[in-house]
Amino acid sequence: MKASPSLLSKVELFTSMRQIFFALSLFVLLFIFSLFLQYLQFQKLTQFDDYITEVYVEKQYKKKNYWVLKLQSLEGFSFYTSSKDNLKNLEGQHLSVRLFINDLDFLSYLKGFYLPSQILMGLEAKEKRYSLMQDLDRLHKTSTSAVYKALFYAGSIPPSLRNQLSALGINHLLAISGFHLGVLSFILFFLLRSFYTPFQSMLFPFRNAHKDIAVLVFILLFLYVYFLDFVPSLLRAFTMSVFAYTLYDRGIKILSFSSLFLVIAFLISLFPKLIFALGFWFSVAGVFYIFLFLHHMKNLKPWQTFILIHIWVYLAMLPIVHYFFGSFSIAQVFSPVLSMLFILFYPLSLFMHFIGFGDTLDPILEYILALNLLVIEIFIPLYLFIFIILISLLAIIHKFFFYILFFFNLVLLGYFFYGVT
Repeated sequence: MKASPSLLSKVELFTSMRQIFFALSLFVLLFIFSLFLQYLQFQKLTQFDDYITEVYVEKQYKKKNYWVLKLQSLEGFSFYTSSKDNLKNLEGQHLSVRLFINDLDFLSYLKGFYLPSQILMGLEAKEKRYSLMQDLDRLHKTSTSAVYKALFYAGSIPPSLRNQLSALGINHLLAISGFHLGVLSFILFFLLRSFYTPFQSMLFPFRNAHKDIAVLVFILLFLYVYFLDFVPSLLRAFTMSVFAYTLYDRGIKILSFSSLFLVIAFLISLFPKLIFALGFWFSVAGVFYIFLFLHHMKNLKPWQTFILIHIWVYLAMLPIVHYFFGSFSIAQVFSPVLSMLFILFYPLSLFMHFIGFGDTLDPILEYILALNLLVIEIFIPLYLFIFIILISLLAIIHKFFFYILFFFNLVLLGYFFYGVT
């Protein structure tokens, strides 16, 4: 009888330096090819002084006396522009625009860029998900509607709401990523198993039901990613999920740093712009610290792991986040608790909207979003940021550095509390 991979001890992804070198060589070649494709698009864009393209408005918000627009070209690139015109809400609307190319270099193109533009005409087409967002606007108040639009359809978050979420330390909960995809995967797997397993046992018992359901789940998740127009954070999470399942199905150890490194290298080789995507590196750091916790805390009970891993990730990410963003309030100490509760809130809110009672949880959201919090700005210096990165890497090798990292971040949190009080 053939043994199942789940019954065997998982093997490491790489077993020799030759394998590592071969994998790196493939990724370098793939990265060069992907970068070449990006350069061809850049040359096409900058060939003349102006460029006409069809776009849709991904994000629109007011800044001082002008509008800031994030536009997604149907040719595959996105950029920011601005307008002093008295614009209506254009989010999701397709437009024909003329771009004025002024000294745009390839590095700026990869990092994300701003171009002045002129709207030539509005087109009849509108992205379907933005039409569905309007249904949420009719059901909820502005703030709660923005929350649900971000959760369900990767909608943009207004700056005022984003500041409140930063004060609460829950910005990451509204950016659709691997966390949300994991919850959706669990729901879909549970529902499909209820329907599929009885038919499978009667009609084709020779098939592996779990594998079949996993494939169906990935197909449905891909359709969701496609519907949201391949939102970068969701696309990254989906790619990582498929990659992780492929390793698991072949009996390869998933919770290993070599596997994480392979996924990161694979994603960057496919999407070179990720090198400059701060959100990507935040997600990488989050997964890294989860792996670090599970690597050193293997003997905990499941309920202990569930609670402590949320506290650990919050503390571990504290200096990383505060090198780039300064907002801090006392309420952020409840971030691990809110993250745990979110695991219940997200599927429940989905279900309530599905059965027509989507506004049931609004009073709770409105109360949280209306809290008047004292917020201060604290940034950590570069040398501390580098210190944290080095200690984090050393923690892979020895548990002593894991504890050093924990206590340092605990002291840092105490210093932040002192600054507030």
